[in-house]
Amino acid sequence: MPEHLMESNTMRPVQLEPFDHQVGGHHSMLRYNEDTLCKPLIPREQLFYETLPEELKEFTPQYRGMIEVKIHEDSDGYIKLIGYPLPKNQNHCNSCSPTSSESDSESSGAAVSIPLSNRLEQSKSSMKLLRSGSIEVSTKTDKTYVTPDVGSGSKARNNKAALNPWSLKCHKEQLARMRQDRHGPDHSKFILLENVAAHFKYPCILDLKMGPRQHGDDATAEKRETQVKKCAATTSVSLGLRMCGMQVYQQTTGIYVTRDKFFGRTLMVDTFKDTLYQFLHNGHTLRTCVIEPIVQRLEKLYSQLLKQQTFRFYSSSLLIMYGGEEDEETISQDSSEENANGDSPTWHESNHPVIEIKMIDFAHATRKGFWDDEVVHKGPDSGYLFGLKNLIRFLKDIQEEYGNEDSS
Repeated sequence: MPEHLMESNTMRPVQLEPFDHQVGGHHSMLRYNEDTLCKPLIPREQLFYETLPEELKEFTPQYRGMIEVKIHEDSDGYIKLIGYPLPKNQNHCNSCSPTSSESDSESSGAAVSIPLSNRLEQSKSSMKLLRSGSIEVSTKTDKTYVTPDVGSGSKARNNKAALNPWSLKCHKEQLARMRQDRHGPDHSKFILLENVAAHFKYPCILDLKMGPRQHGDDATAEKRETQVKKCAATTSVSLGLRMCGMQVYQQTTGIYVTRDKFFGRTLMVDTFKDTLYQFLHNGHTLRTCVIEPIVQRLEKLYSQLLKQQTFRFYSSSLLIMYGGEEDEETISQDSSEENANGDSPTWHESNHPVIEIKMIDFAHATRKGFWDDEVVHKGPDSGYLFGLKNLIRFLKDIQEEYGNEDSS
């Protein structure tokens, strides 16, 4: 198809839906189509995606441009979010001109064309604004999420809904912000990113906040003090890791067990590994078969980050994903190749399930020459590397201790 026709097709408005499997973060993720998500635009983050060095792109979701999102509210109080893709010449960051980094990476700038055939065909949920001002999201699904209450034994909160409970929380808050924004109550700009979870039928997802420090160089004194205390009170300082969200598909019951960031803040060094164990358990058996490929990818990420001089990934998260069904198909492609849609390849090794490792959330990331930042750091991000090293160690310990439990 000629490029101008492809661009014309992608300019059609698209109804957006909450992302089913958002386990962490405070910005709502929306589905543009089955393969693409969008999140509220933060200029620093957008520019960071556009100027990533090539060797890190396989460890980040593919950046696919920008859209404008508008709220449509009918007389009955039902709300729809509609995305309007922007022309290519408006799909890159105009707030600041990127400058060269020590990696000599070039800005990608142009957005990736998104096939029209992948657009959502029908709304899966409806949102209704209540007279109280709160927002009610109705869904029709067979999916069930269970969030065990901390310290409550067998008690649990069952949520028969299409969304992870954290996703629902973030979505309601995002809608409220968009409606109350006095600078523009009916529209906002979002960036488009690859939906990595779409590679899995039943995605098991772990969201880890990386490094012992979370505040950016530009943080206010108050923000810095708050973040330092939070990191000191959790596993961030001791491990360079903090669990910010998790969902695990239970094959025996067909439900997702979820944990949120508040649970993650209760973990200590001696209980963090137990949570990793839970992430790898499907209710029937421990999925030890995914540990080796996860470790190998983490080790490759570690080696790549060692080369990234002056980079700091403050407040960045690391997503680990694998398929919840023991018989989910592997992809018969080499890890160095791209798939038909131009996506970064889903990594696999022969006889191993598909897994994904992705770095996300770059609103406070920095490097030499970025955004006219005054602070220039020396060497690689030792805090992020500290977290990776501990994560790899924990996974190897689990593999050694329980390696004979699972043969699938």
